[in-house]
Amino acid sequence: MKYLLQSITFYESYVVIGVLFINLALFVLVIRLMNKLNKVQKKYQIFMKTENVDLEGVLSSNALKIEHLNEQVEENKNLMANLEHRMNTSLRKISVTRYKAIQNVGSDLSFIVALLDENNTGVVVNGIYSRDGSYTYAKPIVKGQSNYVLSDEEAKTLADAMQKS
Repeated sequence: MKYLLQSITFYESYVVIGVLFINLALFVLVIRLMNKLNKVQKKYQIFMKTENVDLEGVLSSNALKIEHLNEQVEENKNLMANLEHRMNTSLRKISVTRYKAIQNVGSDLSFIVALLDENNTGVVVNGIYSRDGSYTYAKPIVKGQSNYVLSDEEAKTLADAMQKS
């Protein structure tokens, strides 16, 4: 026992310095942890905004909003598919040609209009002007082809319309 007391007395300054460094290291650690805790508390306060908010209520409310948004996304997808289908069947390719159907009768008073959808389906309208009157003819077009014979002007107007996108 005497030997132990002598050892402690001899190394007393080293033990005190060691304990002092350990206390200083623990103090620095406590300061760092307090800073981190303050940051977490600030983030929590920003998240909660008020003190009387139920976190479970906030999460369930957000889950309902997300579910509603997912339903809206599905509705929008269906609407977009419908619109794409309607766009493909709408008249998007249009070409107009004016020409002189009958020589020695005015200027380019006759016309041809080609109205096609994305699939090159539609109609070619030919309006022929003469001194006796005006005559209008419509020829259906399916996938760029007509069951009726097309004049050179009608074929050119149809080709012009099919080139458009």
